[in-house]
Amino acid sequence: MENNEENLPGDEQKLTPATETENNVTASLTEVQADIALPAATEHDHEDDAHDDLHPEEDFSGLGKDELLQKMEECFAAADPEQVKHTVRKLKEIYREHAREELEAKKRAWEEQKEDEHDLFMPSADKRDERFEELLRKYNLKRTDSRRDREKQLKHNLQVKLTIIEELKQLHETSDSMQKAFDKLQDLQTRWREAGAVPQGYSDDLWKSYHHHIARFYDVVKISRELRDLDMKKNAELKEELIAKVEALKDVTSVRDALHQLRDLHAKWREIGFSAKETNDELWERFKAVSDKVHERRKELEAGLKVQREINLKAKIALCEEMEKMAETTYDSHKGWQDGNKAIEEVFGRWRKVGFVPKEDEDNTWKRFKEARNKFFRNRETFYGQQRDIFKENLQKKIALCEEAEKLQESTDWKNTANIYKKLQDKWKAIGPVSRKQSDRLWKRFKTAGDKFFENRGKHFAESDAALAANAQAREQFIAGMASVELTDNLKDNKAVIAKIQEDWNALGEMPRNDRNRLEAAFREAMSKVYELLKEKAGGDDKVLQRLKYEQLSQTENGRDQLYRERMNLQDRIKKLQNEINTLENNIGFFGKSKGAKNLVTEYQEKIDAAKTEVDKLKVQLKMIPRE
Repeated sequence: MENNEENLPGDEQKLTPATETENNVTASLTEVQADIALPAATEHDHEDDAHDDLHPEEDFSGLGKDELLQKMEECFAAADPEQVKHTVRKLKEIYREHAREELEAKKRAWEEQKEDEHDLFMPSADKRDERFEELLRKYNLKRTDSRRDREKQLKHNLQVKLTIIEELKQLHETSDSMQKAFDKLQDLQTRWREAGAVPQGYSDDLWKSYHHHIARFYDVVKISRELRDLDMKKNAELKEELIAKVEALKDVTSVRDALHQLRDLHAKWREIGFSAKETNDELWERFKAVSDKVHERRKELEAGLKVQREINLKAKIALCEEMEKMAETTYDSHKGWQDGNKAIEEVFGRWRKVGFVPKEDEDNTWKRFKEARNKFFRNRETFYGQQRDIFKENLQKKIALCEEAEKLQESTDWKNTANIYKKLQDKWKAIGPVSRKQSDRLWKRFKTAGDKFFENRGKHFAESDAALAANAQAREQFIAGMASVELTDNLKDNKAVIAKIQEDWNALGEMPRNDRNRLEAAFREAMSKVYELLKEKAGGDDKVLQRLKYEQLSQTENGRDQLYRERMNLQDRIKKLQNEINTLENNIGFFGKSKGAKNLVTEYQEKIDAAKTEVDKLKVQLKMIPRE
């Protein structure tokens, strides 16, 4: 290639064995150019991708991972990887930011639920992330291969065009007739046009060298005006075809596509070569005019887009302000932050729908919006960090309660342990929350210990209730059997019978609480009938009956308490009667000797005598009560 580069314009090689110099060639080229009039470059000729603003990089900031992945699939499938490189760069930046935020959210959730401080965070893989990174790797490889192939093709095209220039230099020497030389020239021109692009650094010099040697050909071979006109006519026809193709661009819906095609057509125009001066200017003006119409479409669209983007900018600035205000709001509960997060995502959803803003404002507005959104997330993370510290403290307290409950689960101190469990439950409620995962696990542990105790307690009382019910049924049968008790005239034997009744009654075991009063009352009623029968056998002697009642009562479960209450009752009655006697005797002393007074004395004396008789009777009854 270095040797070929030496043959670019400015070389000192001669075209013919004749003694024509470079000055003659240059003069000839100047003459031809004056005759042919090459078109000057226009303001559109050097527009590269300025029209890309019509369809700038898409605003991916509002897309989720699924949508971003779909866009990456489309970019990978694009025919030319180079045309989507900016899109891929933006997709990579935003997708990885989403993935990072999602990973942080997973870590927060994991920290809330982890059971051991030494547990390692091992998030599950997201197949979307794996697919995105795979597509990115494949795209980079595809782009590298594409660039390598393009560079190889450009170098090949360069070699082809350098070869064409070499053949142009030797054209008049290898042709034995003017017609053959002209036909060969047309073939070289066709091959030149079809050769394609070359490396950018060689393009201008190569183009100049190519036309330089065409001019030298015309000068050296002294080609006739007719053949030259024929060549220029063909060039004019090719330019007419290009004008028609530019005119057809008005039917291309996408302005951006039309501009890309226009650029290619301009490149082809430059490759065609000279046309006659009288037609060349007219052709160029027509070509330029139809080109200008395409650019007018661009300008009209740009004007409309500019207005819309300014409207979008105002909308996004308003959303930035709204997001910044929300980012300043903090909450003191999990639900509050959940509601706040929903509100943040709702604003984010509106951001996605706004559309493009002016390119110079795109990065700043997104950066401002994203920073406010991230501030909300940082504040939320601070809250959950504090919550995790509280959860850890609460966790230790609840573990301690679980251990205490587990120690009591085998207790048989039913009443006291039940009360302790109730207090533990009150403490549990007062402690406060722990992470959701640990909360369920700890509550299950705590409840299991309590349930085991109360289950054992229930079984115990169920068995006791069954025994009590059996005792109640036995006592009812016993009471029914007391109706057939038989006594004799022998007091000693009768006392033994009554003692045996009381002994058997006491041996029947504990009674259900709800049936105790009923059964005791029924037993006393049955015993009263036995005592009545005993009184008959004793000849109606109440003392014998009363003494026997007291003796039997002293042998019952609560008999001593009853005898104590009976003794106190009798003593109170004796004391009250003695006070009454004293009062009556004092009152008699105040009565006079009148007939009316004598009647009152008699009445009072009868009351005093009756009270004394009752006192004597109660004292006898009091003495019957057995001492402990």
